[in-house]
Amino acid sequence: MTASAIQSAQSGQTDVLQIDLPSQSLSDALRALSRQSGLQFFADSDLTRDLTAPPVSGRMSAEEALRQLLAGSGLDYRIGETGAVTLERTAARPENGPLRLQPITVDAVLGGIVTDSYAAPDSFGATRTDTPVIDTPQSTQAVTRQALDDAGATDIADAYDYLAGIQRDINAGGVFGDAYLARGFETDNILFNGNRTGRPATLDTANVERVQALRGPTAALFGRADPGGLINIVTKQPLAEPFYQTDLSFGSGFFGDGNRFREGRATVDAGGPIDSEGRLRYRLNAAAEREKTFRQDIDETLFFVSPVVDFEIDEATVANVELIYQYRRDVFDRGVPFIDGEPELSPDWNVAEGQDEMLDKHFLSGTFRLDREFTASLTGRMGLYGSYGSLDGEGFQVASVMPATAQRLGFEGSDLFLTAQPELVAEFGTGSIGHTLLFGIDASYQRNRSRIPFGLRSPAFDIFDPDFPVDIPELSAGTENRFNERLTAKSVGVYIQDQIDLTEQWKLLAGLRWDNVWLTEESFTTAANDTFLVSDLDEDLHDNALLPRAGIVYQPIEQIGLYASYAQTYRPPVVGGLTDANGERVDPEEGRSLEVGIKLEALDGKLGGTLAAFRADKENVLEADPGDPFSNVNLGRVRSEGVELNLNGEITENFSLGLSYAYTDARIDSNDNPNFPRGTRIRNVPRHAASLQAAYRFTEGSLDGLRLFGGVVYEGEKPADTTAADDTSLPDFLRVDLGASYDLTESIQTRLQIQNLTDKEYYVSGSTARNIVPGQPFNATLGIRVRF
Repeated sequence: MTASAIQSAQSGQTDVLQIDLPSQSLSDALRALSRQSGLQFFADSDLTRDLTAPPVSGRMSAEEALRQLLAGSGLDYRIGETGAVTLERTAARPENGPLRLQPITVDAVLGGIVTDSYAAPDSFGATRTDTPVIDTPQSTQAVTRQALDDAGATDIADAYDYLAGIQRDINAGGVFGDAYLARGFETDNILFNGNRTGRPATLDTANVERVQALRGPTAALFGRADPGGLINIVTKQPLAEPFYQTDLSFGSGFFGDGNRFREGRATVDAGGPIDSEGRLRYRLNAAAEREKTFRQDIDETLFFVSPVVDFEIDEATVANVELIYQYRRDVFDRGVPFIDGEPELSPDWNVAEGQDEMLDKHFLSGTFRLDREFTASLTGRMGLYGSYGSLDGEGFQVASVMPATAQRLGFEGSDLFLTAQPELVAEFGTGSIGHTLLFGIDASYQRNRSRIPFGLRSPAFDIFDPDFPVDIPELSAGTENRFNERLTAKSVGVYIQDQIDLTEQWKLLAGLRWDNVWLTEESFTTAANDTFLVSDLDEDLHDNALLPRAGIVYQPIEQIGLYASYAQTYRPPVVGGLTDANGERVDPEEGRSLEVGIKLEALDGKLGGTLAAFRADKENVLEADPGDPFSNVNLGRVRSEGVELNLNGEITENFSLGLSYAYTDARIDSNDNPNFPRGTRIRNVPRHAASLQAAYRFTEGSLDGLRLFGGVVYEGEKPADTTAADDTSLPDFLRVDLGASYDLTESIQTRLQIQNLTDKEYYVSGSTARNIVPGQPFNATLGIRVRF
């Protein structure tokens, strides 16, 4: 907000305005008042849900209009020095002493507003400041909590289907967590509430408020990154009012390969104040799940719990502590092999059928945040984040297809990640020009230890008619090969960013980051009881980079924003080794991206969208060597260019819509290596991908309480492997999901969800022709939700 805009908002509280607000939902009335007066409102959606505002019309001050809107609602308000209005539950006046209002702080530290719609109102992750999406010179999109529920998303990766330009990537049978590609570039990092993390395991969505895609380069704020973007997970935060909700669901397949599918799942979501004054608040989310997948002999067990506590130390200081623990027990599953480039086997085919080896995965993370408002225009925050993950167990994979053989693998590993991130945000004016200045430092430490023994290959078997269980040799010190890696990575980054409001129409963003990284790696592969050494690497790397970012936004009218941006990225080879298959040191991956686009914010902010065109280049792109999965090959320069469209929000009070489309042409652009010629497409990236989500709620007549929802996901043909000598590709597909919920009472809701209505056979990702991950066939889930 510019200095003049702040002054205008403050004076607008008392200036006489022409107000014209019809009777409507309170949330809609507040949005309309914001448009007419310039005031900015912050409120928890649970606070305004089901409240109707009376009509307000005439010449009056914005504050008087607000008082009339809130009359009889049980809500009060507080206006800050910058003109921002926070809605609060009216507190009872104590017998002695002043009236104390309980502030609503849901997601306030993160700069967002919790919402039950398909629209996300802010882009905190893109700028690390409370910036409206339309004012951000970068393409962002979010799958909100309501959209996650409507998609039946229980894993973070389920949200990727509805984010333009984001594709599921192979995750090595679940070992590497929620792997994804952003605009055609493999990305190995996920943000938690804007904090960089290590490599978390596949995570549940029980505590997730929304899954946000930050498209384009993000290195100026987050350090190691790719020009395609990052995924940011925004978690549920404490509530100022008591809230309790539990969900129970049971799922089943009915025919074909899906008839093996069985699922039972229970979740709990609770929150509210702990003390009588409401200064100490909490949120607790938990989930337990038992699933028998449609794949032969592949079962999963999950336990998840995440407590969060807010403590209002004083009127200007809030502390937040958040913990996540997840235990997942499942089967190492690399999917189905294709035969001569075609899906000749049933999607439920599993080389480990009849075997009972499992993987045990533990993930623990903790976050501490302290936010302090020093003055009305200067705030500071300190973030501390840590995570620890461990993996242990055995699994099986197809070693060759024709003839068919298999081998046993073991997994022993752990990953520790720590980061500290202090920041200052200052808002000030220089004449009529407003500035939002961000300065921050982040320091991180990562330690990864892994040991992967892999045994002898089995005798050849008939892949079309195997005699399960396949006789696969046990792991033993005398026969197994072992890959061992010990990696330590330390980094320190210093960054500064200025968001400049030149006028009400022109906004400029400029940022710069200086990044330092120190890597130490020791990796070696031994065989036959250590009788010979295949490789022995003990490498150290110290490197640094200066990463600029610039963008500009022009708003010809209030609802339209035109923008352009440029940024650079840098990613040292933290995962996968510091040398290639020839033992030569690999260079860091460096990228740059140019993006132009147009943003829409319509229907009083309830509907938002972005149309973006981009070109991104990345040098020294590393990929697993097809002959040695524990070594890298350099693909040279990869170029990705395309167009993305997304539209999310509320068309009417009862009709929600989410729409996305991406054209992505990701390919090798220059390389001297004849094995990877120019024009080779990047794996798992379709040129065309689209999705549609829609929901309609009936609020009148005999259908009152019924809500219908559904989704359609389309992906075009895509290559299964960039480095493969053959042309194995995954066929295009169109998947249709449908669902309905019905409110039996004000607190009890039933729910039916059908996934893959047409029982379409499809494949979501690949890594070589031996490892193709099939999508889930037709299945249905019946659930009940109780809220009180």
